Order: sequence, then C-alpha cells, then structure tokens
Amino acid sequence: MKMEVPLLMLLVLFLVTYIQRSVVATLLHDEELKVTRKLDLINKPATKTFVTKYGDILDCVEIDKQLAFDHPLLKNHSIQMKPNFKIPKRRRLNTFSSSTLIPSQRRLLPKKVRCQEGTVLIKRIQEEDLAMEKFSPSLGMKFPTSNSYNFAYPNDDQPPQVHNQVAALVTFTQNTGAAGIINLWSPEVKPDQYSDAVIFVANDDGVVANAIVIGWAVNPLINQTFFTRLYTYWTKDSGQSTGCYNAMCAGFVQTSQEITLGQLLSPISVYWGRQYYVDLTVRQDLKTKNWWLLNGEDSVGYWPKELFTTLTNGAIRAGWGGEIQSPVTETAPGMGSGHFAKEGYARACLMKDLKLYAPMSFPAEKDLKLYLSKPECYGVLYEDSPGPGEGGEWGHSIFFGGPPGCSMS
Repeated sequence: MKMEVPLLMLLVLFLVTYIQRSVVATLLHDEELKVTRKLDLINKPATKTFVTKYGDILDCVEIDKQLAFDHPLLKNHSIQMKPNFKIPKRRRLNTFSSSTLIPSQRRLLPKKVRCQEGTVLIKRIQEEDLAMEKFSPSLGMKFPTSNSYNFAYPNDDQPPQVHNQVAALVTFTQNTGAAGIINLWSPEVKPDQYSDAVIFVANDDGVVANAIVIGWAVNPLINQTFFTRLYTYWTKDSGQSTGCYNAMCAGFVQTSQEITLGQLLSPISVYWGRQYYVDLTVRQDLKTKNWWLLNGEDSVGYWPKELFTTLTNGAIRAGWGGEIQSPVTETAPGMGSGHFAKEGYARACLMKDLKLYAPMSFPAEKDLKLYLSKPECYGVLYEDSPGPGEGGEWGHSIFFGGPPGCSMS
C-alpha cells in the first residue's frame, strides 16, 4: 500500500525540524562550553569568595596566579609589590561641612573579613560580562591625538552610528602621570550608552596611541548595572587590537587586598547637597617604568611596562574630563552630574586638585586646551582659584558636564 503524499510530507517536515533543532541544540551547547572554558581561564581559583550586597562576586586569588600573568609578555615578569616613588599625602580639600572626600573607597568586605596574605582581591568576571566583551576596544576615552579638535583615534573603525563626545581639559606636556579628586555622580544612561569622568595619560608614535584612563563610569555595556564604578582602560594601539576595560583581559597586575577594579563607588553626591569624591592617580615608577594606579594613599596595582611601546618612556599628553557614548539614533545621556559646567559647585561635576607629574609645575593656562566635541551639549570650565563656599583652595580644577537629551544625529 502506498503512503499518501501529505503523510510523507509531514514525515519529511518532522525529520527536517528534528535535525534543525538538534543542530541548534548542539551549537548552543558548544557555545555554552566555550563561554564556560573562557570564564575558567579568566577567573582563577579563589582561596576565598565573597558576595557583596550589590551582587558582585569578589575572589581572593593568589597574587602570582592572577589573570595578568596569562599575557604572553608577562610570563617572566617579576611582581612589584609597591611603587618606588613616595606616595604623597594628598591635600584633603573637605573643610566645608557638606563635602566628604573618600580617599580609598574601601569596605567592600566586612571589617573582620580580609583576603589572606599572598592573595589579592579581584572582582569575578561573569557570563554577562563576556557578552559585551566585543565592545571593549571602543570603550576607552576618545582623547585628542594632536593639538587640534580631533577626538577620533587614527584609522578609527568604530561604526559611524555610535558617537563619543568629550568635554575635557588637556595638556600637551611631557609627564609621568596625572591625578585629581573627582566628584562622584551617577548620570542617567540607557542600556546601550555610558558616561564617565576620567583622567588620562597618553603617548604615540604618530600613528597609534598608547594610553591609560582611570576614573569612574556608569557603564551597563560592561557591568550590566547602572551603578557608578571604578573605571580603568588601557591600550597600546588606539584600541584597534588592544583595549581592555578593568580586568576583562590579561595585563593589569593587582596588588591590593581591599580595592579592586570595577568595584562600586558609594555614596554618590546629591544635587545642591552633600558632595562626595574619590582621589585617583596614575603615575609611572621611573625605576621600573611600570604605571601605578593609586586610590588616595593606597596602591591598587599597576600596568607593567611590557604592555606598552611609547608609553614606556613617559607620556606626552594628559587630560581630565568627561565622555559619553551613545547610538546616534538615541538622545545622549548626561555627563558628569547631568548639569552644565556653568552651574558650578554642588550642581555640576567638579574635578579638583588636578596634578601633573612633570619637570615643571602644573602647566600655565596658555599650555592648557579645553576640548569640547559638542559644545551645545556638554561644557567644561577651568579654574585656578579657591572655590566659593568650600572653605579651602581647590587648586587647579574643572567643572564639566551636561544634561541628558541632546541629539546625537
């Protein structure tokens, strides 16, 4: 007896669907295995593990087993436990009753809980972090590469539908580091945007830039949250093939048992209320040529000289300011506090006590440039005088930022 044609077609359709589902299931399983293996490579075995109230997983990892030493250039690297330069006591510019300087942002762990000797504190990378890893080469500050209003890296391959906007104070001065006390805010961003407040140092060979960026960022592209977090980024080729946010890849050598890259920063400043700050420094050790990250008077770790080319010999540019990234199809997020620089203290984002580690003192005003890639949206104002109402000198300082809602088209 012959099988009816419709029944045959149904059988064939069933077989095709079964095969397709089997292939998809196999591909998904292979992808899950790939992600699992990658996470196993990134997250080194922990001697202790803690979970913060914000859901972050923090591991105590043996210092010589951390991810940094997976980098091929660091196979024979000797760990430097502390910088050779003397860490100065920063001026505590918090004499006004509504200001609070937070020099180290510790207390991630309960007071009686600490990583044991020989280990360091590292924020664990999770699966959702890897989902956004592909964006990391484009997430460093698009700082100017010359004494002109040029914010794009040379040969920038970032899709034109995504815009970076910058409001910064920049100096083209030979230096070995920069520092500043940064006002903490939490600007409103959408899931595919980010906003930061940073300090950077950079050098280049005329084609690509070596750079280190430090500061805070609200960046759901990487963190999957809308909290303000400690932010770092480094590249040796303008983000073309290298570009690493926090500890997403091998490179940065963690030395602290209490402070870690990507940690949440809290509390946040209140508009026309109490102001909070974090004190950050990026500085080169002239003896080892490594670049250290300092949080107040605490050393967090360093970027080894082996990671760089031109930056090994110091920096030729430095800057302080803010950056946003947004698809051009959306209105832009806020920068800084989400208010214009001209609004001033306790309303705009303040970065004060700016320092440059250079042979001369802080550059003269004629050697400083204000860079505004979209001045109708974001501004920056430089000041070199005592701040009204705070009761103490701010030193060299800037106000910067702007509100959300600006068109990126």
